[in-house]
Amino acid sequence: MGYLGRLYHAVDLATALVPYHFVKSGRAFTPLRVALMVTHRCNLRCAMCMIVEREAELREKDLTTSELKLIIHKIPSRTLVTFTGGEPFVRRDILELLRFAARDHRVNLITNGALLNGEKISQLLALAPKRVFQKGLILVGVSVQGIGETHDAVVRVKGTFDRVRANLETFREERKKWGKSLPLLDIKSVITEENVAQMNDIVDLAVEMEADFCTFQIVNTQDSSYGIEDVPEEAYMTPPVPVRFEKIDTLREQLEKIEARRKEVPFEIRFNPILPPAEIVRRYRNAINIADYGCYVPWSTAHIGPTGNLFPCYSINCGNLLEKTFDEAWNGEAFRAFRRKLREAKIFPGCEGCCFISYRGRGGK
Repeated sequence: MGYLGRLYHAVDLATALVPYHFVKSGRAFTPLRVALMVTHRCNLRCAMCMIVEREAELREKDLTTSELKLIIHKIPSRTLVTFTGGEPFVRRDILELLRFAARDHRVNLITNGALLNGEKISQLLALAPKRVFQKGLILVGVSVQGIGETHDAVVRVKGTFDRVRANLETFREERKKWGKSLPLLDIKSVITEENVAQMNDIVDLAVEMEADFCTFQIVNTQDSSYGIEDVPEEAYMTPPVPVRFEKIDTLREQLEKIEARRKEVPFEIRFNPILPPAEIVRRYRNAINIADYGCYVPWSTAHIGPTGNLFPCYSINCGNLLEKTFDEAWNGEAFRAFRRKLREAKIFPGCEGCCFISYRGRGGK
């Protein structure tokens, strides 16, 4: 983990661990980050996405521009706001919303990159501050699910890779012209059977695009964590469906190559969650022991769904931010009750595969 990654991880843990251990009521400090899902709509149809099959029923539920601005205004100014979806750029007002948020917050953006163009990239660069701890657009994460036809097969829209690659090249060149190091660029990929053989090719692409991070996401099969609806307790007390993955040897080979080249690439290669290679392999063999994990994230992170509901990770409605203040929802009884249950359990069976859980080592140490 690089310097920025280590620092962020340390602050994240400090924000969570003090109330986790010492505040029995379940109250928490102001969150370090909030993931704001501005829509469930998307221009792609990714094979591993658990929202895509329900998009039709969800597409009319997006908040208006003014409603989202009201919610953004309620988020504490010290909190990092990550714009995500769905695909944020299906909203015509996304740049207006980013400008509004960047006035008072540090902001991240997660996009599939297919709807970008030169003008939009210039507007993103204009939102970047001089330093990473200042308010403004700090990072842009772009999803790359393989190289060439592999990417197109995963996202199920032909020609997408060529558009994304062209937009990444524009981002690289425009950032040079502007003389800016920010926003940082993160090439992001979910490890699947379709793209596992190209993991190091994705690292090569990140080198070519002069990215600041290359992040590999461990596949998550839990479908109760996207702010879609209020889920019952059974959702997090029941293990998610097993991963379908047969290319274990290929995964091992790719991980070995990545570990060998970590020091030679000019950026940080990350895995979400942070796991040693052997544990990543166990995850894809459906062989992890969930007792080896813990979770502190609901003490430092919140999510806001497209209808304005605040939730911890599982889609448990802790209050709608059009009706409540942020702290009324963040430290309300529903959120505090969830934290108390999680602290008692240490980890839920349904958390297997989540990108936020913390690996504590074999035996849970």
